[in-house]
Amino acid sequence: MTPLRAGVIGLGVGKSHAEGYRLSPHSTLAAFCDTNEERLREFAQKYDVPPEACYTDYHTMLANANLDIVSVCLPNALHAPASIAALEAGVHVLCEKPLATNTAEAQAMIDAARRSGKHLLVCYNYRFRADSQWLYNMIHKGALGTIYHIYASWRRETGIPGWGLFGDKAMSGGGALIDLGVHVLDLALWLMDFPAVKTVSGEVRTVFAPQKRKMWRQPNVEPAAFEVEDGAVGFLRLANGANMFLQATWGEHTLPNEDRIRVEVQGSEGTAILDIANYRREETLRLYTESEGEPVVISPVVRWTAPAYSHVGLVLDTVEKIANGETPTTDGTQGLVDVQVLDAMYASAQAGREVFLD
Repeated sequence: MTPLRAGVIGLGVGKSHAEGYRLSPHSTLAAFCDTNEERLREFAQKYDVPPEACYTDYHTMLANANLDIVSVCLPNALHAPASIAALEAGVHVLCEKPLATNTAEAQAMIDAARRSGKHLLVCYNYRFRADSQWLYNMIHKGALGTIYHIYASWRRETGIPGWGLFGDKAMSGGGALIDLGVHVLDLALWLMDFPAVKTVSGEVRTVFAPQKRKMWRQPNVEPAAFEVEDGAVGFLRLANGANMFLQATWGEHTLPNEDRIRVEVQGSEGTAILDIANYRREETLRLYTESEGEPVVISPVVRWTAPAYSHVGLVLDTVEKIANGETPTTDGTQGLVDVQVLDAMYASAQAGREVFLD
């Protein structure tokens, strides 16, 4: 089978996508696109992509590079136009998270995919951690019984971006919620096979950023303008009878330098916790259950099989499934659901009331 010709638009986060395409036997790196010409030359040399296959305009790349799949790794506001252009050119799309900055853009992307008959996929790389996969399998084997509550959070002690477009509302669509919260929201819904979301309540705050506290700053560079939230909380009621608490913070008073993802799944037969502190791989799982009427604590040890991990694992899985005529794991319709929930959280925060989803 001829390997899929792959391209990458945006070589910041896109470097992880490039590595996945390079490692897969089902794809070959055929083209790069970035507005930074120095970075283009660097990547072309590293991945043996000829200079004539390096572009500074993605429209030109889509017209000339004869691609089968492209990764869109641009600022959030550019996800929709670049992805729609690729789909209309007959190219499968793997888009970085979030799928779009709002529901209307995300729906337009879904519609373009349906018209083209091509796959629209979203990059939820945390599904591809070995510990996330273990948790998913345990839930689907019924080890936790009936799930009634999920707590999902990504919290940082210091991590407000003081550079780039993160604080630009028009380009990012939001702050900590759309940047970090979307990952743990997706993990929680994915673990339950995306039950319908009935109602959403949300609240956002901007406490530290206006004072330039809890901020990642570049030396001798004044922080960029900040128009978004640096923290958010939400509560979701789900159609399967469960509920979810969601929290995302770029900065707060907690353990120094803490950067922690936590997903706690509570069920009638047990509670499982995924607790990732500062991106570690070891000691991230706990299972609480009971035996003969007594509480039992299990600390699973999972095997990490390189390179099937995070972004690289997602790209490998995506390319293999497309090559074999299967449906890839991170379908864009799930990305649409996540964006709808984020939209509802922002709307709830603005209106000061619970939002009902159709």
